[in-house]
Amino acid sequence: MTSDTTSTAPPPPKSVLAVNLHDRAGIGTRMTYVLARLIAKQGYRIWPLNDPGIRALALFDAVIGRLPRLPGVAYSVTELGAVPVEEYRPATPAQDGLAGATVLYLHGGGFTFCGAGTHRRVASRMAQTLAVPVYSVLYRQLPHGGVGSAVHDAYTAYRALLERCPDPGKVVLAGDSSGGFLAAKTCELAAADGLPAPAALIGYSPHVDLDADRRDHETIGHDALMPVSAYRRAKRKWARGPVAPRGARSMLEVDPAVFPPAFLTAARREMFEADILDFTRLLADAGRIVETHIWRGQVHAFPVLDALLPESREAMRLTGVFLRNKVFGATS
Repeated sequence: MTSDTTSTAPPPPKSVLAVNLHDRAGIGTRMTYVLARLIAKQGYRIWPLNDPGIRALALFDAVIGRLPRLPGVAYSVTELGAVPVEEYRPATPAQDGLAGATVLYLHGGGFTFCGAGTHRRVASRMAQTLAVPVYSVLYRQLPHGGVGSAVHDAYTAYRALLERCPDPGKVVLAGDSSGGFLAAKTCELAAADGLPAPAALIGYSPHVDLDADRRDHETIGHDALMPVSAYRRAKRKWARGPVAPRGARSMLEVDPAVFPPAFLTAARREMFEADILDFTRLLADAGRIVETHIWRGQVHAFPVLDALLPESREAMRLTGVFLRNKVFGATS
């Protein structure tokens, strides 16, 4: 295994848990990092984010979606509250503390691109690793709707899942990047509306603050994948309808009491790292259960790259350990 926890970063003030720093990166990881900087990041700089350009990005999701699926996981398309979702079910259901649990997964993509195709592998791996059903939400994105529409669809799917799943007290919200924002936002809205809280929050490089670009440019400019200029171009379109945004723009402004036990990951020096560390401090200082892992040499939301990187699969394994040991009380 090419990634392991070799040191522990200094804990934030009053922190209940330390932030785990993973130092090692294999050759495949280093190559992925370099290619991301040289090709993907430069492509993001020049790609047109007008409506035709955004629609063209959907072809990327369609192509990736043709890759072989993870064996041993059943796949189907269904709906949750009229919101389309893809359902993944493991061949053998969990027999430990995760038995009866269900995951609602919210993919990333800056509210602009990516979808079921790009995230089919990570959703399948999560179903296989946790041995529970995973529902991947196909929420509206630009140009069909901005952040408000995406939040509406994610929250609608969550409410519908509470009625369908075997145990509403064992629903786990998970997401990467912008999907991490939607997962955390769903926690905020559920608390405001008096709905059952999720059992846990899983965030892979979660987009904690919609104004992440206000951070020091020298810091956020080191991200291997996302140029600040592309982030700002997309951000200008996030307020688009048809559904108006609701609640806080930043999860750092939300009462930490609304958040369940949280498992978070980030790449060292990515654009969202500082916000994720601040979110970790917010939860820890409030006495919430939070476990955060920072990986050196990785790209933003690297757990999604399950087919490519052993560190992605290691992050998923640690997700299962966290849920079994710190949320559902079973032995890993």
